[in-house]
Amino acid sequence: MKNVFLAAVVATATVASCSTVSSILQNTFPYSATVLVTAGSPANTTLAAVSPSQSINQLTGSGANVKDIRVTNATLSVPSNTSVGLFKSVKVYLSNNGSNEILVASRDDIPDNVGNTLALDVNTSQTLDNMMKSGSVQQRLVYVLKQSPTSDISVKTSVGFNSMPITNN
Repeated sequence: MKNVFLAAVVATATVASCSTVSSILQNTFPYSATVLVTAGSPANTTLAAVSPSQSINQLTGSGANVKDIRVTNATLSVPSNTSVGLFKSVKVYLSNNGSNEILVASRDDIPDNVGNTLALDVNTSQTLDNMMKSGSVQQRLVYVLKQSPTSDISVKTSVGFNSMPITNN
């Protein structure tokens, strides 16, 4: 009888821990995009670059199992021989292939000596469920340069999301 009870406790703990790990994996996921700022781009002018589309199913493999998707963090990075201080301001928008665009992160008045990675201010007020589950998500980076770059710069944005699992209770 002790063995049956012990086996039941171990089985319950195993199932609970697997569900917890699965829930954690589904509840946090990244979105990264890279755009190119070309050499000779004009300074003090609002410019934009669009990245290729991705869907939540490409990111997590289980988009239908989450809800209340919100941005938790965002960063902008450039190659190590460049400084993010080249930018005066940046705004990161996500959309359903260009429609229903939402500002998810931004930063104004970027210091000159900031280094090659910068944490952005995130917009946590909106849920992005419909957009992220739409089949494809596209990023648009809107930026103003302080000076014209002398060579092409690969700019990577990383946006982290948090969500709640959809349970069948």
